Amino acid sequence: MKKKIGLWIYVVVFWIFCVVPSTGMLFYRDELSENRILSEYPAFHEKDGTWNADYFEELQTYITEHFAFRSELIRADSLLKFGLLRTPCDDQVVIGREGWMFFDETLGDYTGIRLSDTEIDRISVRLCEACSYIREQGKEPLVVIVPNKNSIYPEYMPVRFGKKAEVTNLTLLQKRMKEMNVPFVDAYHVLLEAKAQNDSFLYFREDTHWNNTGARLVLNEIYTAFGLSEQYVITDYVVEKNHEPDLYNILFPTEEHFESQHVYDDYREYEYTGRMRSLDDMKICTTSEEGNNRSLLVYRDSFGRALIPYMGGTFGQAAFYRSTPYDLSLVENTECSFVLIEIVERNLEDLGNIEIPSQCE
Repeated sequence: MKKKIGLWIYVVVFWIFCVVPSTGMLFYRDELSENRILSEYPAFHEKDGTWNADYFEELQTYITEHFAFRSELIRADSLLKFGLLRTPCDDQVVIGREGWMFFDETLGDYTGIRLSDTEIDRISVRLCEACSYIREQGKEPLVVIVPNKNSIYPEYMPVRFGKKAEVTNLTLLQKRMKEMNVPFVDAYHVLLEAKAQNDSFLYFREDTHWNNTGARLVLNEIYTAFGLSEQYVITDYVVEKNHEPDLYNILFPTEEHFESQHVYDDYREYEYTGRMRSLDDMKICTTSEEGNNRSLLVYRDSFGRALIPYMGGTFGQAAFYRSTPYDLSLVENTECSFVLIEIVERNLEDLGNIEIPSQCE
């Protein structure tokens, strides 16, 4: 009898766990924040009136992404795996030592998975052609490749990945760029030297990106390369917990959590022109009465977010574009003195896809 009751209890509990997430969709709205667009409820018919042959497949995807209490269940799974096993619930995140987190897409660079010499040459030639085109437009080019976090802080990577490779795509490409006289800022060695000379962290512990101090160090080198006198100090800051770390948010998407940021108070006044929603916008334009009489065009990725507030106040006019592949047709149509091409190490292959007007078919 006890065995029979136990079986019934098991069946009822199993039934509850199966039914509640689906029936709960009638009244529950999941507010899970993800770095992707979730599917919408599928339509029975296509726009031309025919039956949607993929309806049931799309419905399954919709239910998978929207079932009730999904956020809470993901959070519970993350807490259990992270707290007990020190493993992530999402393969995008690598849990390192002392609570550090790294992005999975940087592992190839870290372990030394290399592009062929032919591919390195192709990217270098493309950059050389891009810089030549920019100069033809009467503007000064500059390239900066921002190193991955584990390239600067390999000591916090998990032991199972071994030591960081000494020769990487970044070091090979920069060597080739130097041989071909492509103007670039060696952000990798700038950050390594700064790390050795002071105790301040230059990247966030639970985020993919550099913090304000890391960004300012490289920005100083960018200004020097452009022949500008502006320089930023890297010691006069206060620490505020105001940064939402992206890697942590992947693991715990519903939890409000902030990481310490280095906050400086030496920003110059500037204004955004046109509509501006966030620093992740594909196009951002700024003007500054306090800035110099120069103008700037920046091709950038998410690492460029930390540069915008400084560059916006330094230059009289600045334009920042995030869409890829980088399209140099903007150079001719944008008033600018300087053109900066910025990209993170893990995506340096994209530099080989830069669109140069004279070579577009």
